[in-house]
Amino acid sequence: MSTYRRAEIAALAAQLKRGPRRLRLRQLAGIEFALSLIDPSRAWPLSFVTHLLTGYRPRGQSQPDEPLLPGDALISDLVTLAEDLSADARMAPEAWPGTLLTIDQLACRFRVSTKTIFRWHRRGLIGWRLRCRDGRLRLFFPERCVRAFVARHTALVDRGRNFSQLTPAERERIIARAAELADAGCETIHAAARALSAETGRAVETIRLILKQHDEAHPGCGLFNRSPLRIAADDQRLQIWEAHQDGASVETLARRFDRPVPEIYRILTEMRARELLSRRIEYVPSDEFDQPDAEQRILSDPALTHPTAEPTAPARIPPDLPPYLRRLFELPLLTPAGEVALFRKMNYLKFKADRLRRRLDPTACRTTDLDEIERLLEQAAQVRNQIVQANLRLVVSIAKRHMRPGVDFWELVSDGNMSLIRAVERFDYSRGFKFSTYATWALVRNYARARIDEHLRHERYQTGRDELLTDLARVAPDEPEDEDRRLLRRRLDEMFETLEPREQTILRQRFGLDETGQPRTLEQIGRSIGVSKERVRQIAARAMQRLRDNFAGQVQSLLG
Repeated sequence: MSTYRRAEIAALAAQLKRGPRRLRLRQLAGIEFALSLIDPSRAWPLSFVTHLLTGYRPRGQSQPDEPLLPGDALISDLVTLAEDLSADARMAPEAWPGTLLTIDQLACRFRVSTKTIFRWHRRGLIGWRLRCRDGRLRLFFPERCVRAFVARHTALVDRGRNFSQLTPAERERIIARAAELADAGCETIHAAARALSAETGRAVETIRLILKQHDEAHPGCGLFNRSPLRIAADDQRLQIWEAHQDGASVETLARRFDRPVPEIYRILTEMRARELLSRRIEYVPSDEFDQPDAEQRILSDPALTHPTAEPTAPARIPPDLPPYLRRLFELPLLTPAGEVALFRKMNYLKFKADRLRRRLDPTACRTTDLDEIERLLEQAAQVRNQIVQANLRLVVSIAKRHMRPGVDFWELVSDGNMSLIRAVERFDYSRGFKFSTYATWALVRNYARARIDEHLRHERYQTGRDELLTDLARVAPDEPEDEDRRLLRRRLDEMFETLEPREQTILRQRFGLDETGQPRTLEQIGRSIGVSKERVRQIAARAMQRLRDNFAGQVQSLLG
């Protein structure tokens, strides 16, 4: 059954298809007439649409609760209804009273792509599905319907006709502009494509494809796949830096690249600065960081001297507790004042490091400046670890509540620890909330998301039903079947009877259950029935889901 946007039109389609086929031409003519009248910006009563298609008008006044159908959804559903009724009529193209055009012929006439024709089809260009001599249903467009659509959508058709391919010069301008965006901080191809689409008027997907092809042709030195150090992949400075990262000494690098030792030191300092510039230092900003006495007040806060609570009597530790959990009982908790002081210090140290980093000039920086930035970041990391350790007990308590069969407890704890670290990085202490409240919310949300992802992954790889169909297709058409396989095929045919004819055809061709015995690709099936590859995938997925819902018990027994 085709997909309709409005349930009222879907019900009307079911009623019309139950009627005599001799009325199909009259009903199709009614659809043409309706599409010539309907304004997509208005809502239309269902009785009016029914009258246009069937000539039937209920007696008396219209009901006050009669549904009103939005014009845009109604146009889309009437186009789908025209395909359904024409396919049900089982007419041949030769018997159609008038000139018919295929999708390719129509695209050639208007000098547009077939994708544009499909877009026009969704906007109201009527097409009939007629049965060709090979038994397949194909989409045709009557000449009069094409003329009527062009008359109603002149601007749309002219825009499609006037569309031009990108010239080499325009392509180069797009790539050059994308390079400027990348240098300005744009980090992804999609973000750059959206910005360039607004500037040039070209489609986002077109620009994204241009940028992707450019980066694939320039691996390591393209627009968005180049080194974060912002130098070309074949630059010798990058080779020196990578060798130094692998442990090579300065003297070894000088001999290997035939350069003086002072120059090697200068290159390493520059590359070290570029590496710091490529980092993202994330912190929670605060107005107090810019005050003149900020460093004195924040780093000399008395609460930093003893940020943890006074030790109390040790709790009773179960003797069979793992060493990791026993260690958590010994970690002290933070006081409210100590917690705020630590968060303030951590974010202020990152703020100072980021401010110094932004002033760096890779070609004229000093080693002392780089050392100071790295020292501040190291101190901030130590403060963060102190906060994380004081809250590890919270992770264990929440992880125990999310235990379920088949899940390892230590995996939950490890995943929760990573979520806790992210929560520490993002917590805004200035709002006055306790960190444990924010961390609990972050952990619960993380575990809930992980459970949904696990369920989807389980459904994705639960392929027993697909294997059932594939197993049947492995038998050649001329190979004799045993009794079990004949029973299996007979039950499968009974299941397929509950599907629409088009769904049956797609599944049989997809799994090689038709007369050929050879599975076909989505693209091959789409060409045979006159729809896109994506549409075939949607129909097949919907049909498989229906079989799962209706025959779950039978499928399990067959697999067993």
